Amino acid sequence: MLKKKEKDVLLKLIENGRKTDKQIAKELNTTQPTVTRIRQKLEKENYILKYYASPAFKKIGMNIIVITIMQWTDYSKTEELKNFIKDIKANNNVICFARGNGLSGRTAFFVSAHKDMKSYEDFIVDIKSRWSKYIREIDQFISSIENVFKPFDHSGAASMALKEE
Repeated sequence: MLKKKEKDVLLKLIENGRKTDKQIAKELNTTQPTVTRIRQKLEKENYILKYYASPAFKKIGMNIIVITIMQWTDYSKTEELKNFIKDIKANNNVICFARGNGLSGRTAFFVSAHKDMKSYEDFIVDIKSRWSKYIREIDQFISSIENVFKPFDHSGAASMALKEE
């Protein structure tokens, strides 16, 4: 459980990860060494996993976003499942990947971004060619980046959760 000052520092970093400890200290009316200690603690305890820039996909040539929903056939094949998870996590096109339950027995989904339809087709053919033996069903929802009305951004949900604690 985070203390109030730790939550406040984390909220400031969620708001803008580029803020310096000095800026945060000034905004929170505390000292820079205090903020530095809190930030280091948050990093060490994995409250902060990564600092990153959120690119405008269209500007960098990523034109398609795809949600792929699938059903793994046999969970007793644990080694194959571990390798599949490792493979999908390592794929740079994949933005998000999760296992769960839903839609007609589907057991996993991933979100991926691609430059064009050919890039996406190569991506999905590669997955199917290597893993179709273990995947019963696979469905996709494909959209142009231009039709994404709210880009991926976890900061709002994270801020809301911290404020509700």
